[in-house]
Amino acid sequence: MTMIRVVLNIRAWLLLLLIMLMMLSSLSSSQAATGFPFAFMTIDAEKAAARKYDYIVVGGGTAGCPLAATLSTKYSVLLLERGGSPYGVPEIENADAFGKPLDETDNYTSIAQTFISEEGVSNARARVLGGGTAINAGFYSRAGSEYVRNVGWDEGLVEESYEWVEKQNAFKPYQLSPWSLAIRDGLLEAGVLPYNGYTLDHVDGTKISASTFDSKGKRHTAADLLRSANPDNIVVLLNATVSRILFNSPAQEAKPRASGVEFMDRHGRSYQAFLNETSSSSSSEVILTAGALGSPQLLLLSGIGPSEHLKEFNIPLVLDAPMVGQRVQDNPRASVNWLSHQFYTIQVVGILIASQNYIESLSTYVNGTLSFNKNNVYREVIFEKLAFPLSRGHLRLRTTDPRDNPSVRYNYYSNPLDLHRCMHGVRVIDKLLNSPSLHRFNANSTHDFNFTGQPLPKNMSDDAAVAQICRDTLNTIWHFHGGCEVGYVVNQKYQVNGVEGLRIVDASTFTNGPGTNPQATTMMLGRYVSMKILQGWTE
Repeated sequence: MTMIRVVLNIRAWLLLLLIMLMMLSSLSSSQAATGFPFAFMTIDAEKAAARKYDYIVVGGGTAGCPLAATLSTKYSVLLLERGGSPYGVPEIENADAFGKPLDETDNYTSIAQTFISEEGVSNARARVLGGGTAINAGFYSRAGSEYVRNVGWDEGLVEESYEWVEKQNAFKPYQLSPWSLAIRDGLLEAGVLPYNGYTLDHVDGTKISASTFDSKGKRHTAADLLRSANPDNIVVLLNATVSRILFNSPAQEAKPRASGVEFMDRHGRSYQAFLNETSSSSSSEVILTAGALGSPQLLLLSGIGPSEHLKEFNIPLVLDAPMVGQRVQDNPRASVNWLSHQFYTIQVVGILIASQNYIESLSTYVNGTLSFNKNNVYREVIFEKLAFPLSRGHLRLRTTDPRDNPSVRYNYYSNPLDLHRCMHGVRVIDKLLNSPSLHRFNANSTHDFNFTGQPLPKNMSDDAAVAQICRDTLNTIWHFHGGCEVGYVVNQKYQVNGVEGLRIVDASTFTNGPGTNPQATTMMLGRYVSMKILQGWTE
């Protein structure tokens, strides 16, 4: 009888264990289905703010995700992202939907947030975990070796950091699309030589490069790099907009030290999160990775910036830093475009030897379904991107609401050399459109193209007409940078000058963009700086 009871008890416990496992499986599936594939992702602001952290990372974007993931292998980390999850969102995950989040924006909740420069150029910044890697065209290419040397990075660690990113997020094209083949051959026929085949390296001429879209057309964002995090050491809080950095009151003649941040949840409720108080200052920091608009904006809102500008908004001065928000840049593009029912990802690029301009082609979603359909409408664009512009501008606050965009002026083409280089790129586009390969693709000729915008001039030797194309089709390629530049706002270790316990690690620190799409280099930078910190890169 006792033996029967024991057997029944064992069966009951086994049944209970099976039910518990099924419940956990159901919970896990539910989390994944609602866009929370990691157990450390949450929207519970109160719980996230209830403990202290070694590092608080502000901005779960292109640099923030790899940086937070790496730091969590040794330290406790809070990663704050003002947007939501990219997972389970078709307009993010599907390659064919590229461009849709850029068109469907609002002030506070959309995946992308539109801003318009003082010149009137419409632009966009990401508001989602993964940052710009969740809304861009996916082209993946490294910075050139000369760029790496000029910045002063450790070339060996740069290589290791790129490789770490690429093992998870970069995919060689399985095959070139018919349009990419035509673009490749057309570029060569237009004189964009030599042909370099497939390479991730920045090299002059025509090349094929990788994509963050895999062979099935699924996007892989910087958020995927959080798979490398230590789940016991990291909290990723979504829908958390940081309003200011908190500082300890410094002793006489001492520098202010960052002690935490103040943030609001999606309902506008305010919270504070604090750093651990340790004897080792190197393992207790706030790190801004909020991007080339968000990081300078947050410094200004926190009282670090030009004193006269901060007075306009009655922001208490922490540090007079005149260069915060200065020397910002955006890479202008000139383009021709038309509508079609075909979608093509960027697989091929031409890099001009003389000007370093980029000649590329991309498709953007106009309307239809969120997966490819022969009735969908896409905008096809052939454009030249002005790499390494000389024109620079400035960023200033418009309001003290951290959810609002700052005001920014890029002063496109204010340096006349930028306009001359654009004209050179436009002439290469004309040669490309008139190449035998694009004729064979039934593209006809430049002047017979069914352009939806302004066509190229018939007389390409007319400098005034070509320059006017640069002005009339002026647009962004979303690669804006600067505002917290190394040497002006931060030092070579990305520590903010004049204060302690605060770094900035994102494209706002770039003196120049890397020329190509900056996502590869920005993800690399997040890994690079965090590895340096783990190796003892201290004050």
